[in-house]
Amino acid sequence: MRRLNARGFSNGIPPRCLVVARSFGSTPGRPSLDAARLGLSFALGVGAGASIARACARRPADGDATEREYVEHDALEYGWPSDAVSHIESKSSYAHAFDGRTRNPRWVMEKLTRETLEGPGTRKKSEFYEDESTSWKHRARLDDFRGSGYDRGHLVAAANQKRTQDDVDATFSLANVSPQVGPGFNRDYWAKLEQFVRDVAGNEKSRATYVATGPLFLPSRRESFDTATSSVATESQLRAREGLPKPTEWEMKYPMLGEPPAMVAVPTHFFKVVFVVSTDSKVSCAAFVLPNAPMPNDVPLRRFVVPLTDLEVVSGLEFFRRGLAGDARAKYDRAERSFLAGTARELPGAGKLPSLPPANVSARGDRHVAREGEMSRTKWASVEHLCSHTSCELAKGKWDRRK
Repeated sequence: MRRLNARGFSNGIPPRCLVVARSFGSTPGRPSLDAARLGLSFALGVGAGASIARACARRPADGDATEREYVEHDALEYGWPSDAVSHIESKSSYAHAFDGRTRNPRWVMEKLTRETLEGPGTRKKSEFYEDESTSWKHRARLDDFRGSGYDRGHLVAAANQKRTQDDVDATFSLANVSPQVGPGFNRDYWAKLEQFVRDVAGNEKSRATYVATGPLFLPSRRESFDTATSSVATESQLRAREGLPKPTEWEMKYPMLGEPPAMVAVPTHFFKVVFVVSTDSKVSCAAFVLPNAPMPNDVPLRRFVVPLTDLEVVSGLEFFRRGLAGDARAKYDRAERSFLAGTARELPGAGKLPSLPPANVSARGDRHVAREGEMSRTKWASVEHLCSHTSCELAKGKWDRRK
């Protein structure tokens, strides 16, 4: 298991910035000269290393002038606040970042191929375990889930990573788990979404499928505003007299598991972004957001397709920037708008984040303008929305409840 920084280097320094020190062996009869030579070499090495480290600290990351490896400031002389999200952890079957505040994964990333789907690994030999790569101050614990009524919900499904038993076992780390409603969601609709992704990845035309999954914490309207009772006016008047801000229309509200101060937050929603590379160098993508709540299995999956940009706004993340950037992202956005426009006519309310009003696109300006110098790593033959060439329908199976 390797601890990586945001740029994917285990020691925080890019390979081009490493300094290799040469050791000098002693020469018989001349120990003092060798010692002096060794001391001088060490001093020169330290000086050179400091200079190179300083240069690397000021160097923008490749391909993005907005990202930097380090920041130099006098205020950081004795350290700075650090968290688990600052590190990318690499496991055998996926990569992830962990959020020490909510004790949930911030996100998980996996690559699916026919080999990962058809291996000998089985979940029957696996057990959930606490992730020791995360600080004891921040990690989720098995006791947090016991008696809570919530499932330990996989974000990378065990059935996705069956190449080896170790790959399956890695998915049972609590670093890959969030509290999920069981009946009607984790054991039903969410499981069917996972099967949908496996069906896409197992298609003979798919070369590889990359999936980003994670929890969301979305606001909801205050009940007092929904009911529009006189108590709202009374509350507003009272707060105005006391010089306090008036009540807001929106609030963040979600359950917590465990005992204070170390508690696990229960996400209000979950996202899944699917990026498919075909054998003929075509790519397709789709973003889904589902509420962490029981849902009938007959609700169309297309109802939960959302604009990728809207998901990025509420999650604070950006997805697949090495594959969807510049002209490729603009093509995807156009394909996405076309698909969502048709879906919204067929399924009223589709094409927006659940529980939130439609995004005010005009207030945001042109969100499809590429950043200067930004481009995908690969020149794709075409860029499409995933649901434009697949049905984006959930297959009937063992999760459908029998009457």
